[in-house]
Amino acid sequence: MIHDVVILGATVAGLTAARMLARDGFDVVVLDPNIEHRSAAIGHGVAAAGHASTISDMRANYGEAIAVEHIHRNLRGTEFIRSVLAEGDATGLELGFVDHSRGHTTIPDLQDLAQLFAEAGAEVDITPGALSSRALVVDPLEYAAALRAQAVAAGAQVVHGVTVTHVRRKEGATGIAFRNNLAWAREPGAVAAIAAVDTLGVTPWGRQVRVGPAQWIPTMTARLASPIGWVELRSHGAAWMVRPDGDHHLVVGHKAGLGKIDDAITAMAEELESQGAEVVASGRLAIDPSDHGRPLVGISAIPGGYYARGNGRGELMNGTASGLWLAETLIGQHDGRSLPLNRRMRAGVRSWLLSHRR
Repeated sequence: MIHDVVILGATVAGLTAARMLARDGFDVVVLDPNIEHRSAAIGHGVAAAGHASTISDMRANYGEAIAVEHIHRNLRGTEFIRSVLAEGDATGLELGFVDHSRGHTTIPDLQDLAQLFAEAGAEVDITPGALSSRALVVDPLEYAAALRAQAVAAGAQVVHGVTVTHVRRKEGATGIAFRNNLAWAREPGAVAAIAAVDTLGVTPWGRQVRVGPAQWIPTMTARLASPIGWVELRSHGAAWMVRPDGDHHLVVGHKAGLGKIDDAITAMAEELESQGAEVVASGRLAIDPSDHGRPLVGISAIPGGYYARGNGRGELMNGTASGLWLAETLIGQHDGRSLPLNRRMRAGVRSWLLSHRR
C-alpha cells in the first residue's frame, strides 16, 4: 500500500502537518524514534508574533516582505495552537510579552519594526527600549499530548520507538525502511508514500539543509527575588527569556556551543543567585541553527521530499508555522509540488464522507 504522506518525526511540525492532512482526508503515517510526546514536548512553550531581533535580522538579510511573511505565519500558527487547546485537555495562558531583544535601540528603529508587525496584522506597542504585545504560553508536554491525540483521532497513524534505516525513491513513491528500537524486536518494517516529510534530518534532503552544527542553551527553573507576571526577552546578561511557570519562573539562556554549555549553565546560575533568585533545577536544550531566525522549511529537489528542521528552543512557534506551511503546500494551497491531483481528489471525497457520518 502506498500512503499519501509519511512524516518522519512526531515533532511539533510533524504532528501539526499530520493533524491538518488527516483532517483533510489524506492517508498519513508518522514514524518517530522516541517514546510518546518526547519529540514534541520541548522548548520554552511561548508563541508570539515574533522577536524584534529576529525580525530585524530577517529584514536586513531577506527584505521586508520575508520578515512580514514570517510574522504572518507566526500569527496563523498561534491561532492553530489555540484551536488545539480548545479541543484538547490542555490550557494556555495569555500573557504580556515585553521584548527587549534589540538591546540599546532608538524609538525610530522600534517604530520601523512595529510597522512590519502591523503590516502582518499583529498589534504591538512601543515602550522605551522594547516592543510589547501578547504571547500565548503553554505547557509543552500538555500541548504535545493534545496535538498527538488530535492527529490520531483524525486518522493519522503515529508509530513510536522506530529508527529509519533506509530511504529509497522509486516509481513516484518514497520507500522508508525502519527497525523497532526494542532489542528483542527482530522484524524490520517498511512503508511507502507519495511524499516524505523529514522533520528529523535523517533523509538526504533533510541533512542537506543544516546551516551549521547544533547549539545548546541553558535552562533553569527558579524562584525569582522579584517575580514577573509576563514573558520577557532580554539582550544583556546570561538570561535570554524569562516567563512565569506556576509558582516558579522558567529562565532560558543564550546560545552556546557544546564545549561551552556547562560554563553557560554555571554563569546563568551565578547571575540569578546574585540577583537573589533560588535555582530549583537546571538543564540544557539543543537548538538547531536557524537561517537568521528563519525556520528551515521547504521542498527538496528530490521529488517527493519535504523538510522542516526543528528549532528546539522555539519548537512550539517555529514547528507549528512550518508544519502548517508543509501541509498547505501538499494540499495545494501554495505554489510548489503538491500531492497529485488524484490523491487530493480522493482525500476530498474521504473528508466529505467522514464529515457527513458525524
